[in-house]
Amino acid sequence: MGLTVALGQARSVPGDLAANLATAVRLVREASAAGARLLALPELFTCGYDPAAVAAAGPGLLLAAPPPGTVPADGSPLAPLARAAAGTGMWVVLGAALTAPGDEGSGGPAERRPANAVLVLDPAGAVRGRYAKAHLWGPERDVFAPGGELVAVEADGVRIGLGICYDAGFPEFARAHRRAGAHALLYCSAFAEGATEHRYDVYHPARAVENGVYTLVSNAVGDLAGERYFGRSGAWHPDGRPLTALGAGDGVRVVTVAPEETARVRAGLPYLDELRADLLGAATATPSLTVLRSSAAASATPSRTTVHRPTGAPHAARLPRR
Repeated sequence: MGLTVALGQARSVPGDLAANLATAVRLVREASAAGARLLALPELFTCGYDPAAVAAAGPGLLLAAPPPGTVPADGSPLAPLARAAAGTGMWVVLGAALTAPGDEGSGGPAERRPANAVLVLDPAGAVRGRYAKAHLWGPERDVFAPGGELVAVEADGVRIGLGICYDAGFPEFARAHRRAGAHALLYCSAFAEGATEHRYDVYHPARAVENGVYTLVSNAVGDLAGERYFGRSGAWHPDGRPLTALGAGDGVRVVTVAPEETARVRAGLPYLDELRADLLGAATATPSLTVLRSSAAASATPSRTTVHRPTGAPHAARLPRR
């Protein structure tokens, strides 16, 4: 039992939506050939990680997110990717600068800004929803609106909480997903070489072992806007051990998320059960969560579970690198 996830990485062509979506189609096929059921791609993959360029280009680098439950129309830039997802039976988690339906080119206040988000396509090629980055990094705040909800994908009995890059630096974010039933956390990221590169190898195993979840990362690769992204998309076991990693080239790497393994690790490391909430004042309620399921499952099961929503504003530090 489990869900096999492909972590994909490839160089984004700056500002070329068509070329990057064509690469996504290729990676869908590679992931399917490797036995995966879900493919994750890096942060802002469709345009390349360059918030200043997104701001300068306006609608030219944005994708309009079709309404949940719909298949992108034949003329949509997303149509080839949707066909590839349907043809392979693959979930696709795609990093993109997204507008909500009807918001294209709207401008206006911050809440009308695009989202630094991941768009989720299901195995029928339908758009199931999106997750917008909750914790915006430095200059991203000048371009994007922060997300306001937690989102997870559920397939084959496995629940995977979605995050984007800087979200991984917040233990509370991972813990909220764990309390909401996640077996894994999936971060679509753009970590670059430099003085803060070491954080990549700190955040992800820590989030895994703290919560007894698999931690999965699809990271950007290549040179863009003066930064060099190092790739190394990889996965960590629920006990914090590294499981697999790519190098600095294009490709996919697969890992199977097994709920029975998370249960085994949690039995030996019961951090959540033994948390001293009486002493620490830690949140213990199940948070509000939007769960994205495939078309058939979504029609039979409500897609939103709501109990309590975590509170707190995004971190406000402005730093040159993440």
